[in-house]
Parts: sequence; structure tokens; C-alpha cells
Amino acid sequence: MSNKVYIARNYRSKFDAAGKAKMDCESILENNGWSNIGFKQTWISNSILGTLISALGVTWAILKLKSGSTVCLQYPFNKFYGYCLWGAKLKNSKVLTLVHDLKSLKGKYGHSDKEVALLKQSDQLIVHNDKMAAWFDEQNFQAQITNIEAFDYLHTDNPSAKRTDTDYDKIRVVFAGNMGPFIYELDSLDRGNFKFDLYGVGYDKNKVKNIEDTVLDYKGCFPSNEVIDHIDGDFGLVWYGNTLDSCDGVTGKYLMYNNPHKLSLYLLCDMPIIIWDKAAMASFVEQEGIGFSISSLRDIKHKLAELTPENIEHMKQNVQRVKADVQSGKYLERALHKLS
Repeated sequence: MSNKVYIARNYRSKFDAAGKAKMDCESILENNGWSNIGFKQTWISNSILGTLISALGVTWAILKLKSGSTVCLQYPFNKFYGYCLWGAKLKNSKVLTLVHDLKSLKGKYGHSDKEVALLKQSDQLIVHNDKMAAWFDEQNFQAQITNIEAFDYLHTDNPSAKRTDTDYDKIRVVFAGNMGPFIYELDSLDRGNFKFDLYGVGYDKNKVKNIEDTVLDYKGCFPSNEVIDHIDGDFGLVWYGNTLDSCDGVTGKYLMYNNPHKLSLYLLCDMPIIIWDKAAMASFVEQEGIGFSISSLRDIKHKLAELTPENIEHMKQNVQRVKADVQSGKYLERALHKLS
């Protein structure tokens, strides 16, 4: 058995968008020589039964864990992260924590000394990006830290997925996800060569201020395993909050530290990115040449008007390059190699 191990868990659904990143990480770990010492990955929706299976799987893993191993834990791991830490230390094993979400960086929770204390027990950390790594440094972490840069999104292209050529007189800007209040403010933007195609939950046509003259086109909601094949657009929008002028609120401020899985989804749909310029991933988008950043959604009109077909085609070529790495698990693979 390899001395590099991880613990698979139960997820509510094989097609649940919330668990997609963690399920993919388990697959990438396996593909890179890490061995699962827990139960097999399962997809049981019943929360009580699912929790029981995860608990038994973790216990079984701790019993099997060999002294001197390195165990990769994905955080958060419900109630079991602390239990796994205890088991790893009991077996004199190193802990590599792959951070997916941090309550301490979400405004509604505030700084959590308990969370920081738990994570400080890791020997190595893979975090989202430089901004999140800087936060960990501010908390005086002694662990070896590296960045994943972007979250992988394992997927095989469907040759029958619809991909329509860009109409430069009516560029389709896609927003996929929960419809925040800013969605209905988009109609107050000055009209230009663009419209917004919406995919996801929470859309309320009654909130549209003028249904006869709207730039919003709601396309529907699809299961996470199918949505890539339904999205057909020219740019993907990464924006959260209540207003057009800034990403505010808890989710908006979190963009300053996290790598939204939505960005990876857009890349797999062959779309360049439009992102808030204060988002942590804005520098990644700019450096990779896969889109552009804006300080306000009011900037979209002139930004899109300035782009030539050659500009957009160059972005799309860069998207294909980055997409190839995202859909094959290269970002986590590289982060693992940095720590080995």
C-alpha cells in the first residue's frame, strides 16, 4: 500500500454540484498514486445513513492507517475532520489538507479561532490562491502551503453539445448559479451589443422590471452533470451580490479569497470569463488571457464594444489551453507535486 492515502466519503448525490469538486479531487488523488483507505465513494441522499457510512468509513480508515503515512484530508469534512486529525496524529502520520471552503473568510461567520486551530494541525496545505495563502500567513501558520490556482472539473466533452458561433452584434454573457438581486438590475444598464443568458435556480420573472424590453433571457435549470452540455454562450460572468457596482455581501466579499467552481464550469463550456476586478481569480483570468476583469457591471458595454473578433478568438484559444488542464485534473496534480 502506498504511504500516500486519502479517505473517500459519502456524497448526497453523484450529480450534486456542491460535491463535484471534492469527488473530482478524490479521483485525481487516485490517478496520482494516492490510495483510498476508507470505504468506496458513495452517493446516498439520506443524511442520517450517509453520515453513518462516512463515520464508519473514517473509523475503518484510521484503523488501517499505517505509521508514517501522509493522509490527504479535504476540508471541510462535516464532523469528521477533527476525528481524522486525531487518528492521523495517533498513527504518527502527516496531514495534507486540501481547503475547499473557509468559514473564517465568510462575513456571516467571522473569524473562527476553532477553525484556525484545527487547520494549524496540518503539516501541509493546498489553498485556493495567493490571496488565501496570504490570509493563512497572517494567522501564523507553520505548515507548508501551496496554491491550486484553479479547481479542476473532470469532464469529457460531449461532441453533440451545442456551441453556437459568436454573433458580435449580440454577445451572450452567461450567468449560471443562484440568481442574486443584481440580476434584475442588469436591465438598468445602457444597452449595447450584449444580452444575459441565465441558467440556474431562483429566477423570478415577476422581478423583471420591463419584460418587454429586457436583456435577460432565462434558459432554465439543469442537473450538474448535464448543464455543461446546455450552456451555449460567449462569455461567463463571475459576479455576486446586490448591486451592479461591486460584489457586496457575504458571497461577494468571499470572491476576494476563493476560487469559484463556476469559473471552471464556464471554461468547460468554451467561454472566456468576465470577473470582478477585486476577485482573487481576476489575476488568473488576466494572466492566462482567458477573459477580462471589471470594477462594475456598467463597464461591460464599453469593454465588449472595444473587443475585436480577433481579440475574442485569441481569448477562446487560451480558454482551450486552460480548459484542457482543468478537465484532466492538472491543477491539483501540479499542487501535489509541489508538496512531494
